[in-house]
Amino acid sequence: MAGLDKPSKGAEKILLAQIKQEFSAPAEAIEQYIDLVEQYANENELEISSEISHIKEAEEKLLSQYEDAFKENTASDKKTKTSEEYSELRHNLRTPLNAIIGYSEILMEDFEEDLSKECIKDLNTILSLSRETETAIERFVDFIKGDLQENAAEDAEQGHIQNAESLFRALGDIDYSLEIDEHLKGSDVLIVDDNKTNCEVLERRLSQNGLSCRVALDGTSAIKEVDKKAPDLILLDVMLPDINGLELLKKFRKDHERDELPIIMVSAFNDVDSTAKCIKLGASDYLPKPLNGTILMAKSIASLEAKYFRSREQELLKELHLKATTCPLTGIFNRQVVFDKIEECFERLDASKEYDFALLSMDIDFFKSINDTYGHPGGDEVLKKVADTLSEACEENVVGRVGGEEFIAILENQGDLNLKEYCEKIRKSVTDLSIPFQDAKINITISGGVITSSEVKDQEDLVNLADERLYKAKESGRNQFIYD
Repeated sequence: MAGLDKPSKGAEKILLAQIKQEFSAPAEAIEQYIDLVEQYANENELEISSEISHIKEAEEKLLSQYEDAFKENTASDKKTKTSEEYSELRHNLRTPLNAIIGYSEILMEDFEEDLSKECIKDLNTILSLSRETETAIERFVDFIKGDLQENAAEDAEQGHIQNAESLFRALGDIDYSLEIDEHLKGSDVLIVDDNKTNCEVLERRLSQNGLSCRVALDGTSAIKEVDKKAPDLILLDVMLPDINGLELLKKFRKDHERDELPIIMVSAFNDVDSTAKCIKLGASDYLPKPLNGTILMAKSIASLEAKYFRSREQELLKELHLKATTCPLTGIFNRQVVFDKIEECFERLDASKEYDFALLSMDIDFFKSINDTYGHPGGDEVLKKVADTLSEACEENVVGRVGGEEFIAILENQGDLNLKEYCEKIRKSVTDLSIPFQDAKINITISGGVITSSEVKDQEDLVNLADERLYKAKESGRNQFIYD
């Protein structure tokens, strides 16, 4: 806290000894409790040697790394570090803790019925000691950075913590187990971490909850995995050997939106600035190490749920758009889209003298007779086949059903297009149809009226004149297009 005098050398040594003891006591006790669990497992022939081995290896690594860090950073000739180097030190010390906590939780979950109550209690103690060790690591790093201050504010904060703990104790036992809905089971999760133990802990925890996992041990492998198939979720470690996690995050965000590919950053850099930087770069969420199993699953499920519901929302919007713009029977554009397109064409016509378009108003000949002969199911079959044929014949131009057996096509920028040849191709395509219905083959013809934008001044005149030419085609014997 600003304004406090710097502690004397004697006081600093006392504080340093206290900080080391705060780490050593819980860290070394973990080894004793895991020995008790291993002893019980051997006596009862439980196959948990792999998990025990991982915890012991992590414990040895934790003690060794802390001892080296302590000597290096408290020596008289210690070198000044950058803030990034302090963050990396914190990250490296927390990583073994992540393995200890992860495998201890796995043992309790996977072997709950095989372990004695005493063993479960010992494993819970290991978790508690791990949290104490984590706090000690924080104090150690703060001390060597020069940020650690002993003052009354800390005591007051401790009082708040005790009050909060009392509150949670008063709530009693709460079932905080998480279940994954069926629609999320099998979701593809990519774990990106250079520490194989971390990957194994994450993979086992996620898999036992119904998720499917892939693993990448470096950034290059992660890119290949995403290129091969975009996962439903990425758990991305910040510290990687080749491409750091933040650069990898930026790369993924160039190709995939946040809603499309949720990414949860995982790191021992548990501070506000690191979290904010990750979120700003496009992370969906942030998980500090050492990982808590419940929080891991809660955040993973939340990210997967958000992706799922966003995807469903997009599908529903697409369905609504489809219903609003297409004829439900034929699947081609409806009347609203056609007339909106005509209006758009006139706006473009006003803006550019080089722009032009033509409109084809078409009608199936003797359609009432078809309905009378084959019934409405037969008539519907004819409408669908004609719609398909017109869509194919008109290629990329807009064509829609505007009512009953009536269709309109809009041909933009016709340029050198020979309208008569174009319409003849359409007429012949319809005439060549032989539509199977029940035991019969239905043959039909089509008539049409054609008009170009240069002949009229507004939308109403365009449609009216096209209809007049359509009626003229019918009166003149049908199965033809009229152009004037």
